[in-house]
Amino acid sequence: MVAAEFCNKPPTPKVDKSNEKVPAHMWTLLRTHAHERHYHPLSNQPGKMLTTECASLYCNALRNSSTHRKAPEAKAAAAGTKEMKSLCAQDRKAYINIGDVGCTLKVMEGKVPPGHDVGDLCPFVHGDKSLTSEISLQASFLRKINRSGQRDSNEILSEHVDRTEASASPETQQQHYARSHGRAGSEPTEQLLSSIPLHLRSHHRPPQSPPRFRRNVSDANSHLPGALERPFLLHHESDEHSDLVESRGLSALYSPSEADLDLVFIHGLGGSSLKTWSFARQTENFWPLWLSQDPEFVATRILTFGYNADFRGPSTILNITDFAKDLVSRMLTFEEETADGSKIRMGQAYILGRQDPICSKVFEQVRGIVFLATPHGGASDAKLLNSILEASPFSTSRKEYIAQLEPTSHMLQDINDQFSRICGELALVSFYETLRTVFARGVKKIIVERASAILGYPQEHSSPLVADHHSICKFASDSDENYICVKGVLKMVRSKIDFATRLSIAPLAAQASRSSVSIRSGQGGADERRTGAAEMMKELQEVLGISFTSESELNARKAQKMEGSCQWLPRKQSFQDWFECPGTNTPIFMLTGAPAAGKSTLASHIIEWIRDVSSDTTCQYFFFISDHQVKRTVSYCLRMIAFQLAIRYEAVREALFKLRDETNATFERQSFKDVWEKIFQGIVLRIPFKEDLFWVLDALDESDSPSSLCDLLVRSRPMTPIKILITSRENRDVSNFLYNARDKVIHEALTPKDTYQDIKYCVTTTIQANLPQDRESRNEVIDQILSKANGSFLWVRLTLDTIRDSWHTQEDIRKALRDIPEGMEPLYAGMLGHIIHQSPSKRAIAREILTWMVCSYRPLGLLELQAALAPAFGEFLSLEDTITQICGHFVRVTDRKVTLVHATGRHFLLNQSNGFIDRYEGHQKLALACLQYLSDDKWRHIFALGSRHPRTTKSMHPSGHNDDHPLLTYATEHWAYHVKNAVCNSDELWGALDTFFHDYVLVWIHGIAVSSSLQTLIRTAQDLRYFCHRHARLRADNAGPPISLKTHDTQWLRSWATDLIRIVRKFGRALLQNPLSIYRLIPVFCPSESQIGTVYGRNLDFGVSVAGIRSSSWDDCMARVSGIEDETISRVLSTESNFVTLVSTRGKVIIWSCETCAELRNIYHNEYTTHMAINKLGTMLATAGVRTVRVWELSSGKEIFGFPLNSEAKTMTITFGQSVGSLILGREDFSVQTYDISSGLITSIFWTRPRQHADMNGPRYMTISPDLTKMAVAERGKPVFIWDLELSQDQQPWRCVRHTDRLRSVHEQEAWTASEVVCWHPDGTSILILYQGSGIVHWNFTEDYQKEYSHIQGREMVLSKDGNFLLTSDPSGTLYVWALPRFNLIYKLFYEDIVRDIAFSPDGQRIYDSRGAICNVWEPDVLIRQDDSGRDDVSSNHESAAESSILSDPVTYISQNDGRVSQITALVCDSQDRYYCCGRDDGSVAIHSIKDGSRVRKVYNHSSTASIIALEWSKAGQFIVSGDDAGRIVCKRLESKGQGIWAIFPVLDIRFKDLARQFVFHPTGGSLLISTESSDLLWTIRGKTKKETARKTWPASTGRRWTLCSDDANRLLWIDPYTIITFGWDDLAQQHSQSSTPTPTVVEAKSEHESARPQLHRTPSSGAESVRCIGMTRNGQHLVTEIVPTASLASLAARNLRVQHVPAFSTTAAQKPTGVVQRVVALPDLARQASRLLGVFNDRILFLDTTFWVCTWELTGLIPAMKRHFFLPRDWITPTSLQLVTYNEHGTVLCPRNGEVAIVKNGIKM
Repeated sequence: MVAAEFCNKPPTPKVDKSNEKVPAHMWTLLRTHAHERHYHPLSNQPGKMLTTECASLYCNALRNSSTHRKAPEAKAAAAGTKEMKSLCAQDRKAYINIGDVGCTLKVMEGKVPPGHDVGDLCPFVHGDKSLTSEISLQASFLRKINRSGQRDSNEILSEHVDRTEASASPETQQQHYARSHGRAGSEPTEQLLSSIPLHLRSHHRPPQSPPRFRRNVSDANSHLPGALERPFLLHHESDEHSDLVESRGLSALYSPSEADLDLVFIHGLGGSSLKTWSFARQTENFWPLWLSQDPEFVATRILTFGYNADFRGPSTILNITDFAKDLVSRMLTFEEETADGSKIRMGQAYILGRQDPICSKVFEQVRGIVFLATPHGGASDAKLLNSILEASPFSTSRKEYIAQLEPTSHMLQDINDQFSRICGELALVSFYETLRTVFARGVKKIIVERASAILGYPQEHSSPLVADHHSICKFASDSDENYICVKGVLKMVRSKIDFATRLSIAPLAAQASRSSVSIRSGQGGADERRTGAAEMMKELQEVLGISFTSESELNARKAQKMEGSCQWLPRKQSFQDWFECPGTNTPIFMLTGAPAAGKSTLASHIIEWIRDVSSDTTCQYFFFISDHQVKRTVSYCLRMIAFQLAIRYEAVREALFKLRDETNATFERQSFKDVWEKIFQGIVLRIPFKEDLFWVLDALDESDSPSSLCDLLVRSRPMTPIKILITSRENRDVSNFLYNARDKVIHEALTPKDTYQDIKYCVTTTIQANLPQDRESRNEVIDQILSKANGSFLWVRLTLDTIRDSWHTQEDIRKALRDIPEGMEPLYAGMLGHIIHQSPSKRAIAREILTWMVCSYRPLGLLELQAALAPAFGEFLSLEDTITQICGHFVRVTDRKVTLVHATGRHFLLNQSNGFIDRYEGHQKLALACLQYLSDDKWRHIFALGSRHPRTTKSMHPSGHNDDHPLLTYATEHWAYHVKNAVCNSDELWGALDTFFHDYVLVWIHGIAVSSSLQTLIRTAQDLRYFCHRHARLRADNAGPPISLKTHDTQWLRSWATDLIRIVRKFGRALLQNPLSIYRLIPVFCPSESQIGTVYGRNLDFGVSVAGIRSSSWDDCMARVSGIEDETISRVLSTESNFVTLVSTRGKVIIWSCETCAELRNIYHNEYTTHMAINKLGTMLATAGVRTVRVWELSSGKEIFGFPLNSEAKTMTITFGQSVGSLILGREDFSVQTYDISSGLITSIFWTRPRQHADMNGPRYMTISPDLTKMAVAERGKPVFIWDLELSQDQQPWRCVRHTDRLRSVHEQEAWTASEVVCWHPDGTSILILYQGSGIVHWNFTEDYQKEYSHIQGREMVLSKDGNFLLTSDPSGTLYVWALPRFNLIYKLFYEDIVRDIAFSPDGQRIYDSRGAICNVWEPDVLIRQDDSGRDDVSSNHESAAESSILSDPVTYISQNDGRVSQITALVCDSQDRYYCCGRDDGSVAIHSIKDGSRVRKVYNHSSTASIIALEWSKAGQFIVSGDDAGRIVCKRLESKGQGIWAIFPVLDIRFKDLARQFVFHPTGGSLLISTESSDLLWTIRGKTKKETARKTWPASTGRRWTLCSDDANRLLWIDPYTIITFGWDDLAQQHSQSSTPTPTVVEAKSEHESARPQLHRTPSSGAESVRCIGMTRNGQHLVTEIVPTASLASLAARNLRVQHVPAFSTTAAQKPTGVVQRVVALPDLARQASRLLGVFNDRILFLDTTFWVCTWELTGLIPAMKRHFFLPRDWITPTSLQLVTYNEHGTVLCPRNGEVAIVKNGIKM
């Protein structure tokens, strides 16, 4: 809008409104604009002008008057023209602004309407020659437009304005600029704009306040007032953009004085910094500056970034990475950047910026990014575009950056992969185009498809714009709907940033003065770490595994409650006694009642009532839901209670976070017993809260284990009173609990009398609303309903719904009441009858809906159900209405969730007596629907887009497209649940499974990985095993559904179930990091005989291959770790995150990582140590020695307490007590001592020596019960006794006498069968006793019942924590796993070595055994147990969870990982990618083929008792040298005879006192450098004479390594943590030195002969560091070194990585050593990500990251960039194998594994 200034107000023009042909809004428009006075740029006299809208109306009127318009429209146009002429005639100085007319005519395709001359546009100009001249110019301009045809009118306008300004005097220009900043607009104008129809104001721009441009201004205008503050307008009067110039790099176009936000506009490929964002590519239409006029963006700086991405021009090697580096560089040097400023740009730039320590401070402040049609997934036309450019005659050529936009581009995939890992909680918005872009006449196409334009991240907001690819970032005016949408999104992002800053959710934003948001039509990314309320909630949900909250259930039940109801319960005396009960022994209030009696509504009322009692009172609650397989579990109930407590109480929250940090524990997969033990017993019950806690648990009968939960609650001993209210139906479990705990429960039975008044109120209210007039009929209906209600709210509600349609006549009502049956079953039957008697089509729909309702894993959303029904019935006009009309009130829709009316309705519909829905067929139907839904090729592309989001959510949201594919989540997660419960022998189902697993299973796994919910794969495997188990049982006993004639082979499906488990265990972490690896990498790492290896591993065209592994099946051994050589590991324990081994003789404890099996830290008790124990939380370790007890922090290895023992009696057992600071010890003197660990004092002592056994023989075994209340004591030659530690010491203990021992005489009883091991069952009421050579006795001492299992022979025995599995070992070393309670053998593992100790992991899915100095880690997949949740009562009740998920035949496994296999201890490759050579722990050295790993030639042997510790192969392949751990060095000369035949000749065989650390061959092979700890020796090995030619001895450890000098074959480089020194090959004489650290000072030696190496000012830790690995670039200019503590050379200790320039030392003999200090660059970011440096490959650093991906780090560019190539499988990783991983010049990577070498070829792709 042009700026306006009022000199004096003209008289109001009289406008004739009699002409009805002119629209009313036109009159208003003209009348309003007639009041405005304006100034012409070339005249100093005021005058009126018709503004843009006025000219637009006039032109529209002209257009309407064309011959193409109807007569009435032409008349209206003529009237409009006349009115305009009349208005103009009132002022002789009036004129029309040609710029606006030009813009209008551009909209009219640059043509003047037929029948009109340009003079019609300015007809009344008299007298003023200057105006006449101006009109002439304008007329000339318009004629050009009229004649130009396709020529751009804005281009003509620009020429016209140039001539106009040229003819104006400087004074006139100065007056123009001065006047143009008087006012931004007038109030009438603003009122007018709101009345303009959208189609008439499409090109309008409102009044704007002046922005400030930070750019160069021409000298001609710099002296003018406001030259830097000019309004942004289209016409030349305010031609603000005439000096906006396209530029490369960063340019600030608007810079307020106090900017708090930066908006950086980054164009796409083929675009430019200004025209990309300008309508019609005219910079006058540069819309980003419009934002500066909005109050919300006044403090926002606006910048653009331009780069050379023009399609035209010669060929270029520039790619996306180059553009990103350009931006990073310019951001660092941008002259207007503040110290804490921030920017954002495409994803690659963000990745580079975050990885570089210099740039990271800038990029940390990024807050959001907006994408406009950005091809995240690539553009399918990129390849075509490059082909066109190559064929174009206009000097264009193929562009590398276009090739990188192809969907198959590795660069694009790498950017997406890296960006997904660092983008964090960034605000992301993606707009996508909806109109086809015109390529040529008749050729239109969407350039960037919606799927490619959307990232699919959970936090992403996506939206369409009505535009094609060209116009999606160009807006005609600020009233453009697309502009409004984009601006609204920017405001939304801005508000989120402001909100985060205010709440301190983003402390980084609070620390910086500005944040950053980016808009681009290319790519971008951001990273943000947030804390505070939102992050706290998210972290709690992750720790506790919370995916569904209870708030919706509470609200739903509150909505059912009528005002004034439920008041009777708080008035009951029993309730008041419970509520006011003091102390911590408050009984549980149990409210039982019939189904549908309103218990849940009462529960919701009590929750609100408790909250209203006091503002300080809180109430935690949970609603069990039987048809929701997650919300019916006790585990989820406890986790939800803990979640609510953590939100309310900081102490709980901090304790949970501390537990997570120390143990890496999450609780989603843990049993309810573990959750109770760790969270409630370990945290909640030990916190002294300021107020009482109230817990309300509804529908206990619908939980999966009611009695177990009640037992936990009754036995709890909290420090703060916890008052618990439970509602339930009174089933068998609840009745037993009420009887057994009658003294700890207040029981209130819900009767019809209690709820009568509430039901009466409900009925009366409803009837009065529907029958307000007829009081007599109303009372009759109320009485009849109440007489039949019998206290059931559900019956009343369904009855009212049923008779509602009959309320027409008195007889209709009476008949309806007579037909309503009494009781729920008859009522359900009547509802079902109504469904059955519908038309066949309606009945079919109703049956399908009800089948989904009763068989689904969880309640479905309305959109989910609609998607499920669509294949059979198509789209519904209103599914909600359909459900209401045809489902007979069985189904209700609340908040777009579809649920059954009540749990009793599900049981009724599945009742086989009515035959409406068959359970098995229903599940089969749902299974087929889900499998067919997933068997679609489109999912691979959709999941590929979703694989780029950061994995922070635990609920299933593959690719984030659930709005478009609502059934995707459900089908992905739960299809196997329906297979498990379906008809076993359905040909249709087996066919669908075959198709799914052979064509689509990898896509499905990809989607699971995108959702970060790999536990779904485990559940699926469990369900498939159970399905196969049912199939086998059906074939065996011919029970259940009829079996078809065809017998299905289930073995392939069992194999797939095994594969799914193995994929999670072996590749889970890699799959989460890169979900796309399921296609390219994981199949090739799977065994050849596995299903995934057979089906998918052999058909890959990606080139990655794995060789050298002979095993064709899965290996159960995950790792072998060794403690101290030749020292026996006596004990092993495990937590969720660590396992611990003890070497008793030395008192050394080693803590290992469960994830990587890497050694984490050592603990030294410093005396003979017999026992150790871990507390329930897994945070502390106690060790018991001969004289002392010590307590350690597991996470750090620090000793936190220690105290001496009070006697010399041997400790027999140790465990942590009930309180945090107590330990319980069982001693050899029969005492049970409780210590306070902080003071070391004994707080209690209990003697377990019975009076009748007065001898002094100590106990053979002592063990305390899980609840710490009883001690089992096994004496030599005596029965096992159990003592109750809570009773007096003169008690009579329980005594277990075997049946065979009872038959002996009294004299024989002195030699009863000796017990070896005693194990407590987790229930605390029974024990297992292992007798030497005579089996196991299971003794329930509370009932004095015992059962003997003589078939179990063992030496060691341990029970899993949940009591489902028993692990035993026999004297030969074989392990056995038995399934309880029947003690069936399910697993047998042969291994030849004596077992010292065995242990289960806490989840029972991993086995540890110690054999000599080795601890083995086993993961048999049979230990994966069937989850009880969702079993749908298919299995028999007497089966345990362990037994129901496995077959009766045991799995036998013969370990390939035993002591007979010699392990590889040294490894080296040749230079031709043909062979590798390895040394072993049996002293052998052999050559193997790198093609398949087969042994080609055994070279020689050291002693069989020695291990090879150093090995080298000369570059020419002529010599091999090795050194063993006995100091022997052997060198051999090789001659290849072809065909794998080698001749071997001796060279050296010598011994040294020191062990060889490194060998280096001269490039020609004539000399050999032998480096030991204290000396370096040079040997000549070519020719007949082999001799030592030089020796250098060093006084102390130097931490050095040697390498060849790249530019001089006669020199060696010495590299240590401090220096680089050159030595001569001839005599090891020092030549030059260079500092290798940024700070030490080099001190010249006194003389050349005083010291062979330079002296340094070293720190006191000199010698504490060593160089473990070095690498050099191909040109020899850069050296990479890995520095580690000397004591940790063989561990994954902290390391330093450095890159430094290698100086070109002079070869002139006369030149003295220079000692020039070169710049050394540390790589802390890389050091944090790397676990081991491998070297340099193709001028990139090659290393293993902390998750064991083989990665490269680019050195040659401006900023280093990391790329992951492939991972090493988890079962390959051991501390030893990691040190031996190597590679050759061809990129082949070799990794030792169990005596073999895994060879990965073609894995490193640049």
